[in-house]
Amino acid sequence: MLVVDDSRETCDLLELLLGEGLGMEVEVVKATRPEEALKHLQAGGIDLMLSDINLEAGMDGIDLLRAARPLEVETILLTGFGTLEKALEAVREGAFDFISKPWNNEELKSLVKRALLMKANKGGGAEAGKAASLNQSVMIGSSPKMMEVYRTIASLQNSRTTVLIIGESGTGKELVAQNIHLSSDRKSAPFVAINCGALTESLLESELFGHVKGAFTGAVADKKGLFEEANGGTIFLDEIGETSLGFQVRLLRVLQEQEVRKVGGNRTVKVDVRVIAASNKDLAQMVKAGKFREDLYYRLCVVEIRVPPVRERYSRDAAGKVTSDIPALLDHFLAECGRKDGTVYRIRSDARRQLEAYSWPGNVREMGNIVEHLTQLSRGREITPDDFPEKVREELRTRGAGMPAAPAPLLELIRDWDRLPTLEELERRYIQVLLKHEQKKSRIADILGKDRTTLYRKLKDLGLGDGADERE
Repeated sequence: MLVVDDSRETCDLLELLLGEGLGMEVEVVKATRPEEALKHLQAGGIDLMLSDINLEAGMDGIDLLRAARPLEVETILLTGFGTLEKALEAVREGAFDFISKPWNNEELKSLVKRALLMKANKGGGAEAGKAASLNQSVMIGSSPKMMEVYRTIASLQNSRTTVLIIGESGTGKELVAQNIHLSSDRKSAPFVAINCGALTESLLESELFGHVKGAFTGAVADKKGLFEEANGGTIFLDEIGETSLGFQVRLLRVLQEQEVRKVGGNRTVKVDVRVIAASNKDLAQMVKAGKFREDLYYRLCVVEIRVPPVRERYSRDAAGKVTSDIPALLDHFLAECGRKDGTVYRIRSDARRQLEAYSWPGNVREMGNIVEHLTQLSRGREITPDDFPEKVREELRTRGAGMPAAPAPLLELIRDWDRLPTLEELERRYIQVLLKHEQKKSRIADILGKDRTTLYRKLKDLGLGDGADERE
């Protein structure tokens, strides 16, 4: 297995993690430069390459992936700055998978095992999809949960299957649906969206299936429905959980037969439409409660994508520091407002800290609205806490504006606490890597910022030596 990262320390840690912790015999070779990685690939004997995407060089991980593919080498990509575009490119170029930094050790080991076993079973590399020029609606954020959304969208680009998107109001479910459509071979055909919860049952049926002249009062002419309008493309049924059981029967038939019958009509029309549905409710629970048809649920939920709320869009580095997608989202909406108004907007540092600490119960939609509100009130000057809407001020007053950003992720960490290594274990691993590659303990002490006496005591406490300076 070839490990590629521009940080030698990261390469060493991956070697330590994967060379001994997979429960199978794996030889790990390392490269910190893409040219060095290419030499290893061309020399042969590599079954799997684990590479960072950003290598701070003329070539990146995608370039190495392209070079590895003809050599039948499986590739897993690591990225600390995940985007949907990179995910799509990685899948199109034949990557086995990709994972965000900082990674979960058990997740990474499981992924590497699967890649090695698949390589052994099929005896060849992955077949890459055909590249295409895409114009994705922008999705912002590189937190692990957003990376999972990107990964699923990328895996669907050669599929026509039905998709169910679950997420709270304002999380961007329609944006996910648009990107699924734009990533598919239907991207040049219509994308039609409708909010099922905003219409009565009779009006919803008329809008979706169409009607014939005289079908009801006001039907003065035949009307084509949205399923016909979307023929060859994609229809997005938002808030599908708000529909009645009677309507669900008609929708199920459309999905099964791929044909629609207009309201008041007696003739069916064949349609070729990909259906993407979305709900802010737990449809599985609605099925148990008898409020949603089980057969329709399983027909819609062939692939499920869960869009995380803003409070869950965070990352955690090896030291346990929590960062979120909120700063990037704020900058995106500021730039959008600036382009529209022809003005450069700025948020004062204390105001930014408070916005990053706000819980954003309305998610991304609320953030876009509040940023637009702030830019209009600031009138070109720097945005300050005085410009905040009252609901933001009230929450910050209630729990304290000085709290760290995204408190909810900290609760998530507690739930997952048993999977985190202790600080002592992290220190042990780091020192093990240093001992392996540095002969002088005085140099190791300098790197750790300790004096030699403290280092010897630490080595003894960690069971890494008896404290004697046998190599100096």
